[in-house]
Amino acid sequence: MSKQNDILRQLQPIFYPRSLAVVGTSPDDVFKFNAGNLFFTTLIEFGYSGQIYPVGKSAGHVCGREIYSSVNDIPGELDYVIAAIPNRLIPQLVEDCGRKGVKAIHLFASGFGEIEDSIGLELQQQFLHIARKYNIRLLGPNCMGVYCPDSRLTFQIGCPNISGKVGYLSQSGGQSTMGIKEATRRNVYFSKVVSYGNAADINECDLIEYFTADPDTEIMTIYIEGTNHGRRLLKVLKEASLRKPVVIFKCAATRGGSQAAISHTSAIAGSDLTWDSLIRQTGAIRVYNVQEMFDAVSVLQRYPALPGLRTLLVGHGGGSCVQASDDCCRAGLELPMLPERYRKKLMEIYLTDAGNIFRNPLDINPYWGIDKVKDAFSAVASWPDIDLIVLLATPEQTPFMPRQLEFQTTTDTIIEWSRLADKPVVSAMNVNTIPGDDGIPYQSLSRVIEAGFPVFPSTTRAATAVARVYRYYRWLEKFRHK
Repeated sequence: MSKQNDILRQLQPIFYPRSLAVVGTSPDDVFKFNAGNLFFTTLIEFGYSGQIYPVGKSAGHVCGREIYSSVNDIPGELDYVIAAIPNRLIPQLVEDCGRKGVKAIHLFASGFGEIEDSIGLELQQQFLHIARKYNIRLLGPNCMGVYCPDSRLTFQIGCPNISGKVGYLSQSGGQSTMGIKEATRRNVYFSKVVSYGNAADINECDLIEYFTADPDTEIMTIYIEGTNHGRRLLKVLKEASLRKPVVIFKCAATRGGSQAAISHTSAIAGSDLTWDSLIRQTGAIRVYNVQEMFDAVSVLQRYPALPGLRTLLVGHGGGSCVQASDDCCRAGLELPMLPERYRKKLMEIYLTDAGNIFRNPLDINPYWGIDKVKDAFSAVASWPDIDLIVLLATPEQTPFMPRQLEFQTTTDTIIEWSRLADKPVVSAMNVNTIPGDDGIPYQSLSRVIEAGFPVFPSTTRAATAVARVYRYYRWLEKFRHK
């Protein structure tokens, strides 16, 4: 417990600073759109409620705040500094911060250990030596920093101010930005997001330990290119997975990606076989892009303990249902045959199975009226020998149906089905978008998301996410019973 409290205490100023300074700002009337000003104005607009100070070499004001020439000129205590200045100025800034009593610094600047340059490496060693002298924790360099809705910290315009239960640590600034946007589209919200870059001081292991101990984080997501701390990473990842689900996107899985990773964040990527073995040992859920990451999170948030993978697949369109069946089975889901007693119930409702499939998958025509659709689904939804239901929506496959009506009918149908189900439900909504689209596909997808159950753009992604989450909980169960 003391170790957990220690990591929370060390990194708390990064996520909950009582006061901060942005170094590298310029007066509004001189040059507004530099990195320092963008950090400063974004924090003001997001509503950071602590004391916030601009620091720069030119006198003037930013957002009505006086620019200080040095952090040492700032009155009162200072917890946190965001540094958006050239790399050659960083060692002196860290020295000034040490004398000021700053607890943590976010180094946005690049040009250090990630490039093949002796000066950059020397500068990194200089500021690390100074930081350790003053017990300052450093985030970065070469990173975007922190997004924490609870403390109103952000590095990105347009982030939601809604706090969630998902933590996200990302070696890449761009992947952290894309992750926030992808999650927001799917009603997934964060406790904290941190882009950590080169990890000259605070590294992925420190952050995993923090998120493991953090009571506000229930699911951990990770984007990582490589590590310089293999043994420790194996240990902290396993400890994390035993306490909460961990979803990890390991990039740089190929030779070309590994070469790019060294130039990007100076990380040692390693072979993909080695990483695959490491992740399997830890029980973490491995994914291969940021979309798959939040596929898994969508299922984890809604259904943390699926009893099995026996699946009832319900949709419309013979060919679409056949393809979806293949997708489900390839991912590891099982499609048991619908018993005869349920087939008889469906025959009583529809009188014939011509144009329908009454086995598993079920092909139920939504255009015969919502009441009939509801009756048909209710007749089979209580089947005790299934663990989950996959709902397949395939608008744009009916040649004589007006587009608006087709999307509305399909969307209404799967929302009604989800309300009638007494089993875990996920939906695959296959929609096509084209340049100049009328927005109907997006509106329909948004309606299904708002209905409150996991939604995916294909049955492959839906089934894969479900299978990955199921395997994690089975690993957890087996490990705890050893």
